[in-house]
Amino acid sequence: MKRVALLFGTEMWEKFCFYGMRSIFALFMVHFLGISEAQAAIYYGAFLAFSYLTPIFGGFIADKILGYHKSVILGCALLCASQLLFFISACGVKSAFLSLLASVFVMLGNGFFKPSITALLGIKSQNLNVDAVFSSYYFFLNLGVLLGSFIVPFFGDVVNGGVRDISAFKWGFLSAFLAQLLGLIIFILFSKDEGYKKDEIYINFNAKNFIICTAIFAVIFAVLSAFSGDNFIKSYVYPAIYSLGISLAVYILLDKSLSKSEKQGVWLIFTSAIFIVFFWATFEQAGSSLVFIANNQMDRNLFGFNIPPAMIAMFNPLFVLLLSFVFCVIYIKTPNFSGLDKQAFGLVLLGFSYLIIALNVKNLGQNLLDIKWFILLYFLQTCAEMLISPIGFALVAKFSPKRILGLMFGLFYLANAAGYALSGTLAALMPPTADKFSKAREIGIDLNAVLSGKADANELEILKANALPSAYPEIFNIQITSLYEFFMLFFVLCAFGGALLFFVNKICYNQPKING
Repeated sequence: MKRVALLFGTEMWEKFCFYGMRSIFALFMVHFLGISEAQAAIYYGAFLAFSYLTPIFGGFIADKILGYHKSVILGCALLCASQLLFFISACGVKSAFLSLLASVFVMLGNGFFKPSITALLGIKSQNLNVDAVFSSYYFFLNLGVLLGSFIVPFFGDVVNGGVRDISAFKWGFLSAFLAQLLGLIIFILFSKDEGYKKDEIYINFNAKNFIICTAIFAVIFAVLSAFSGDNFIKSYVYPAIYSLGISLAVYILLDKSLSKSEKQGVWLIFTSAIFIVFFWATFEQAGSSLVFIANNQMDRNLFGFNIPPAMIAMFNPLFVLLLSFVFCVIYIKTPNFSGLDKQAFGLVLLGFSYLIIALNVKNLGQNLLDIKWFILLYFLQTCAEMLISPIGFALVAKFSPKRILGLMFGLFYLANAAGYALSGTLAALMPPTADKFSKAREIGIDLNAVLSGKADANELEILKANALPSAYPEIFNIQITSLYEFFMLFFVLCAFGGALLFFVNKICYNQPKING
């Protein structure tokens, strides 16, 4: 148990670093680098997607070359370096290159760290109640998220007299660096490399299967790219992530070295992973559209304290800390409630959290949204998260063929990556909030008229120069003209996803020995 506790602690400090940085990242892009909110949402989604794409390759390297212990150390070291680069960039340099390099280091660090730390935990939790172990793990994980979501914005998200102090961002990144450095030192001092590296056949290479999956990748990529617009990330990066996930899953399922029972387990994991995409696409609005709304159109006063917008997300890890052991007990007391059913119920609950917000912004106009509704949203989202994310990890730990455990965790993180990519696309659909109309009036432009199609070329150039929208966002040729419509989109997505997962589980996996 001491070694399990060490893994909990190591993950805690990594989450402090990653989620602390994440809480100010979108604001950093908008207010320090001068990127528009819509573009920042796309970049944010791509950043998160790549951060959860690299674990596929990191998991492969851990399984076959480095081992899980060394991969954790390398991942922590890269994350330390990333925060130092962000710190340097935020010290007045305003270097997009340094910020990009720092983002790449985060992606690589996650690639080595995430599959290896969860693989080690999966190994250590054998012969235990895996759902309960991963729920307890979630407690410490979210303790790090809570600390990072409070401390990093406290130093990095500073507004004085209504004016943002952009020089404060560097202190947020520095605090994230110090937390990750502490986690790295503790892991090196108290961990032992026990040689958890799989030397058996990783997965049989079959030229025919490789050609089939390459063709699948090419076809899906071409189709998605053709309908993704003219933005480079939306047109090429996001389709590549979706296509890679599908083609790799097919390649594994075609492998003849998998026994019938192993293939059943892999199918179940992939089913969970598909619906995990719905979850993260919705849940990860916390770092983009929700933080923009908190910044632009919310009364953030709580008991006399004006909470910084980047700090609003701390309610999620706070509720996780309060609820994780409750859910742990629930899982122990309900062993026959299948993992996929838990995830399906969580998706429906997540959808209702957005329905509540949608109803409260329907007639908001120029008024400010009360912070209590976001607190309720995070409470419901936390309950949904406890039913979805740790259960997903537990399913991978229970049903993965052990010789490819690192790869399967990597593929599961790829589902997260696809969800984050979709989250960026959906966040970019947020219509203009009240602050945009006020800013347009200050420069002598009627934004309502522009959005109705009544604008000349000069007005369009002025709006672009001031990072203001000139048209309502669209999806499937349908304009999103209000926050109500925007949030209802997430309600429909999650409610439909949850209902579909209930149906799929009943039809395909309605056996306790299969569905966990």
